[in-house]
Amino acid sequence: MRLDVLFPSRSLKARLISHYLVILGIGGLVTSVVGSWIVSSTIMMQAHRSVDHDLATARSLYDQRLETAKRTVQLVASGGAIQRHLSSGDTKSLLLYLEPIRKDAGFDFLTLTDRTGRVTLRVSRPNGAADDVSSISVVRAALSGKVAAATEILSAQLLNNEDPLLAARAHMRFVTTPRARPPDRIEETSGMVLIAGAPIRGAGDRILGALCGGVLVNRNFGIVDRVWELVFRGYRFDNQDVGSVTIFQNDLRVSTTVTTLAGERAVGTLSSADVYDRVFGQGQGFRGRAFVVRDWYISAYDPILNYDGKIIGMLYVGLLEKAYTSTRDRVILSFFGLAGIGFIFIIGVTYYEIRKITLPIARMVAATRSIAAGRFDQEVDSNSRGEIALLADSFNTMLKSLRQMRADLEEWARTLEEKVRRRTEELVAMQARVAQSERLASLGLLAAGVAHEINNPLGGILSLTALTLEDMKADDPNRENLDEVVKQTQRCRDIVKGLLEFSRHSEANMEPEDPNKILQETLSLIEKQAQFFNISVVKDWDPRLPAVMADKSQLQQVFMNILMNAVQAMQEKGVITITTRHNAAASSVELLISDTGCGIPSEEVDQIFDPFFTSKASGQGTGLGLSIAYGIITSHRGSISVASEVGKGSTFTIRLPVAPAAPREERA
Repeated sequence: MRLDVLFPSRSLKARLISHYLVILGIGGLVTSVVGSWIVSSTIMMQAHRSVDHDLATARSLYDQRLETAKRTVQLVASGGAIQRHLSSGDTKSLLLYLEPIRKDAGFDFLTLTDRTGRVTLRVSRPNGAADDVSSISVVRAALSGKVAAATEILSAQLLNNEDPLLAARAHMRFVTTPRARPPDRIEETSGMVLIAGAPIRGAGDRILGALCGGVLVNRNFGIVDRVWELVFRGYRFDNQDVGSVTIFQNDLRVSTTVTTLAGERAVGTLSSADVYDRVFGQGQGFRGRAFVVRDWYISAYDPILNYDGKIIGMLYVGLLEKAYTSTRDRVILSFFGLAGIGFIFIIGVTYYEIRKITLPIARMVAATRSIAAGRFDQEVDSNSRGEIALLADSFNTMLKSLRQMRADLEEWARTLEEKVRRRTEELVAMQARVAQSERLASLGLLAAGVAHEINNPLGGILSLTALTLEDMKADDPNRENLDEVVKQTQRCRDIVKGLLEFSRHSEANMEPEDPNKILQETLSLIEKQAQFFNISVVKDWDPRLPAVMADKSQLQQVFMNILMNAVQAMQEKGVITITTRHNAAASSVELLISDTGCGIPSEEVDQIFDPFFTSKASGQGTGLGLSIAYGIITSHRGSISVASEVGKGSTFTIRLPVAPAAPREERA
């Protein structure tokens, strides 16, 4: 709603100020909202990128720890010392050799098995049970001759056999966690272990057993603390660490830098339900906003796989969301504050300028009244500024317009004369087309008479050739040529008959016909012509194409017109693609003829089926071929259309209804 309509009695100055303030307010509001959105998006996008980078660092350190364990057991297993100790049977010396290696490598356990997977020596518990550990995937891989390392879940029994302290570390009771899925049990007794294994080979490269070393992740904070020190150390907000790192066994936190309200590490807590659904339900990583124990974090979770490729846990890195939202809110508030100060300043400047501009209008009103009284010779001084200068220029322009009016009228008269001349030329051209139509009509009558006269010689040729075939032996090499002469003579007779019937306006001979067969016969007639020497024909035909009710000769005429137009459009060099298909939904047969020619300009596409329309040079076409094709297809209750692109070619699409079932059965 316009403000001057709502408040018509207000002064021009008030209306100008109110209009300007509305525009300025809307523009400022839109600018502020868009600017705030850009600032917010930029800050949060940077946070997400930082989390992705930090997760890549955590994953690198995690994989590096696995690789270190793998190299250690490979080096020890292949060094020859174990083989010597085994051959001598000196278990004590072997323990003295392996114990320093276990401590230096940081292994919680280092175990030796025989070739069946049964434990023969535990470095951390020499008198432990000689149980079978071949159920561990990494151990099986080592016994098969591979050096392997992976994260595995070991049962409480296996951990207890290695060291009861490990089983105690792995045991955790689930802690109720906001937004987490309800757990199906109250405690976890198994443990997540970084385990590496290597085969021990004897004489003749025979595998004697395997050496396995492992590190229990549960309540082992070495990896998460190392990542935190590298990435987040020193970054705090509101007396809280900004960054956090966690290793999950399934969705249970077993090693983390996240703390509870009491300041303790939040081991035993669970991940949020949406994270669990994404990682364990869909097998994908999670990127986004997630609730972590007691706060929202910008989070990134990656699945942890065991040696068999099964997801058994997650590696998490997150940034405290409120640390970024606080910065974002401060920037946005500052943005709006500056915008508000600027708005107030602009209001003051606007009021001053509009007041200064509107004062001289009263003087201009007096001058315009004098002009309204009939003194058209009065000149308006345009040396002033603002509205006075604009009104003076408008008045002087009006006087110039009156003087220009006569010249414009004379120019309009000349323009009208030119239009009359053009219309006359168009009428002459139309009369020439009418004369050409009359000549074509006369030529059609003459062609009908000539066709009637040609029909008798064709009958004689057909009869004599048929008699010759009867006297000719079946294996005569010329018999095939004479058969072709008979077929082509019969076709000529049908064409002449069709021309005569066309001149008498006879009905088409509609029978169930195979479109593929008609296309093949048409191609066989024109492929040997000189124009087709450099033309490639690609046939993409549906062999199960249903029959259509059609006049065979008329369809041949349609196909021949379109094919010859395609050859001329390609200047006798290119590719013609013919596609046939059955559109069961529309109960129709579709025939597509495509060429790689010059194409048809978009302004001419709608005219190509008009009689006498042609883009060819004079003497190279009458413009009736496609018009006749359109008439034939329409009489067959079908449709024909064209799609074309200049420089790439054209595609003509013919759609014909499928023949009824009864006629098809009779023909079969």
